[in-house]
Amino acid sequence: MEMVRSRRSLWILALAFALLLSLLAQTVLASNGTFNVNVYHGINGRSLGLSKELPVDISIYKDGGLLTTIEDFTFKSRLSTPLPAGEYLIMVSSDEAGPLPSMTVGPVQIPEGANVYLHAKLGANKTPIIAVRVK
Repeated sequence: MEMVRSRRSLWILALAFALLLSLLAQTVLASNGTFNVNVYHGINGRSLGLSKELPVDISIYKDGGLLTTIEDFTFKSRLSTPLPAGEYLIMVSSDEAGPLPSMTVGPVQIPEGANVYLHAKLGANKTPIIAVRVK
């Protein structure tokens, strides 16, 4: 009888250990050091007397260094991607519209697991802005 209890206890312990390992693996996979970013170009250039597409270049800096540049991002374009957590500075420029100081975000620290939404749109007095929402 004692042998049956020992085997049963070992099985319960093994099952609990397997469950714990499974939960730890899911936690490690869920927190892989990244956040999700969604970008939408919602500015019709005609509202500014420019081409409808209003192509822009987006320079993305992470921790003080240039991470990447997205060239010719046009009206109604969307981008969704994971990025490594860290400090970000995002600068948007346009050959058509000239310097766009209102289209800079950061520097700002973005933690892992965050969902960041960047929406380029026209603000007051038709000033191009980036609306930022973090969840």
